[in-house]
Amino acid sequence: MSKAGKKNKIFYGWLIVAGCFILMGMSYGAINNCMGVFIKPVCEDMGFSRAGMGLTQTILSASLMVMSLVSGRVFSRLDVTLALRISSIFMAGGYFCFSFARSLPMFYGAALVTGVAEGMITTVALSMLINNWFHTRRGFAVGMAFMGSGVGGMICNPLASQLIIHYGWRTAYQILAVMIFLLVVPVCFFIIRTRPADKGLLPYGETGDEKEDFSQVEKQGVYYRQAVRTPQFWVICICAALNTICTSGLMQNTAPHVSDVGYSPTFAASVASCGMGALAIGKLALGWLYDKLGAEKATVVAHISAGVALAGALMAPAMPGIGLIVLGTGLGGAFGNVAHPIIAQIVYGNRDFGSILGMISAFANIGGMLCPVLVGGSYDVLHSYKPAFSAMIVLLCLITLAYMWAFRTQDKALEKRGFVVAREEKN
Repeated sequence: MSKAGKKNKIFYGWLIVAGCFILMGMSYGAINNCMGVFIKPVCEDMGFSRAGMGLTQTILSASLMVMSLVSGRVFSRLDVTLALRISSIFMAGGYFCFSFARSLPMFYGAALVTGVAEGMITTVALSMLINNWFHTRRGFAVGMAFMGSGVGGMICNPLASQLIIHYGWRTAYQILAVMIFLLVVPVCFFIIRTRPADKGLLPYGETGDEKEDFSQVEKQGVYYRQAVRTPQFWVICICAALNTICTSGLMQNTAPHVSDVGYSPTFAASVASCGMGALAIGKLALGWLYDKLGAEKATVVAHISAGVALAGALMAPAMPGIGLIVLGTGLGGAFGNVAHPIIAQIVYGNRDFGSILGMISAFANIGGMLCPVLVGGSYDVLHSYKPAFSAMIVLLCLITLAYMWAFRTQDKALEKRGFVVAREEKN
């Protein structure tokens, strides 16, 4: 931090983290996590099929995936803060348009606008902000910011349900859209700043004792075109997709699985809710672990935790198994949101951080889109989630080994191809 930063009780970067927390809470938390709440009332009122209305979620997810791919290049030409300001208005406006929809194509159009804007305002953009503001404690900052999606979902899900019951689904969409606008737009306009220099500060962890040009830090690392020419990069991308299938496969199906093994729907919903609470805490804890342990050890811990949760699901209906589901979901389920930006920065540096993270995130989104098809298909054929959960445990072991190989051999692969890069010291 700069001397000016030291005089302040709170480093401005932590306000950036708080702003990112709000953005995640009112995007993923309010929009994505509440989509399911609207399906039944909208279908009953408008006469839509569940599959037809469910396509709204698919379009939203596909838009997020596409924007993950292109946002890194957009941010290399357009200031992140300006992009967030524009996208915040379109995201709230697109979501408000759901309340006026009279046909499925209108829902699809609103989902497209909302998804494109949300894709510009979430994972890649927020990770770039934290990467700029924090040279130490990045993992903790990422974990704290991304906690917002879980906390937002925990608040907005029951709120949306009550709004629909008392005022109808159209009014519920409008109230949530106004909430999104009132929280997200001011954050983007009045709190978010792209770099510490915009506030006359240095990144967190820099004392300013040495006269360094900290802008050079952004030029350290690997070019995107260099990274994609190594097999290790594609292994990391594929692992991101497979990990999402494993972790989302459990989290999305915890409630129906617990119900299937003999517990009441109310108890099953409570277990899923506890898992979401553990996930919110797990994001903060996993970020801290990446700061303390580094990429390899923290990745192993996260995958072991996911394996513990899946093993608990196999043990159900035994009550210890239910406890393991909740316990393991905390760190294991947090991997997708928290680990990808940290891994991208540690392994590839800052030079093309946005483009590299965008590709990794896109693969993770592909995994998220495939997950319900694969796990649901397995259940339809085998009439149980346990075979899929067993396969996921084996897959997690293979993913962990693949990550370790990629981490340990990536630099040598780059050097073998004649790429000499400057990078920050790895955690």
